Amino acid sequence: MSISAKIVGVGACVPQKMVDNHMLEAIMDTSDEWIVKRTGIRERRLVTEETNTEMAISAAKQAMDHADVSPDDIGIIVGCTITSDFATPSLASLVQKGIGCGMAAAMDVAAGCTGFIYALATITSMMDTLGVDTGLLVAAENLSCRMNWEDRATCILFGDGAGAVVVKRSEENHIKHPFLRAIPDTDDVLFIKNKRNDNPWSAAQANDDISLTMKGQDVFVFAVDAMEKSIKHLEAAMGDTKIDKIVPHQANNRIIQFAANSTHFDKDQFYVNVDKYANTSSATIPIALKEAHDSGWLKKGDEVALVGFGAGLTYGGIVVKWAI
Repeated sequence: MSISAKIVGVGACVPQKMVDNHMLEAIMDTSDEWIVKRTGIRERRLVTEETNTEMAISAAKQAMDHADVSPDDIGIIVGCTITSDFATPSLASLVQKGIGCGMAAAMDVAAGCTGFIYALATITSMMDTLGVDTGLLVAAENLSCRMNWEDRATCILFGDGAGAVVVKRSEENHIKHPFLRAIPDTDDVLFIKNKRNDNPWSAAQANDDISLTMKGQDVFVFAVDAMEKSIKHLEAAMGDTKIDKIVPHQANNRIIQFAANSTHFDKDQFYVNVDKYANTSSATIPIALKEAHDSGWLKKGDEVALVGFGAGLTYGGIVVKWAI
């Protein structure tokens, strides 16, 4: 399957506060060596004054400036987040207000860390359905607010940030072969609960743990398999056209290394910035796209596979022919 659209602008925003592994050593039983060896992460950005919505709006404005489009050009906004500042309205609606877009469809897609891939397939499909020429996709996460900072197995892995892309319809197919899958998380290996109902007629659960819970080894096994399946599926879908580069979900450098080892791709064909930002969930891929473009690693005409995995358990990929 191919969709007639292309990415024409990228943007990203991360918090000002940088927390490196040595700073974590001061508050918990861990070490820089231990974290780097197991994850590749050296530092992350954490929200202190910013909000999830502010990061999303900043990333969106950058992407729009890059694409040279105005708020009035945007016909649809799709957001993806698991840590919105509001239960409602959607992140997309908050961004719409923040950029001054007077009239657009606005909705969120929730698929955990695979959210950006799901949302990219969604926005391009909806643009065709609605007859919209220009769309804005924003992913933003404030995961530090949902961490148990006494659980060294999880809190070292995550960071905060936002990324955005502007998508335009085009005659040539630049966004193609969406591959979206999910398997039931029967063992509850990755989840974040919301507070339980505490209305006057319920058994109030005021002390519910609403921080991220993860069985690391189980997630690792799932992630390695999901990445391999996604890459091989996209390769098969491309036929005789080769994939030049891969921008994976930035969760753990070891997972990316396993994906390289289980396919014929070299590690240097994968863009990796998990060392600087840790896992920002749905925002990892658009943040990486922004950096990869700005650094010149991504070049116009590159066939780029975006692959990821997340809670649900969701996984998948999509191919983007880089157009900027």
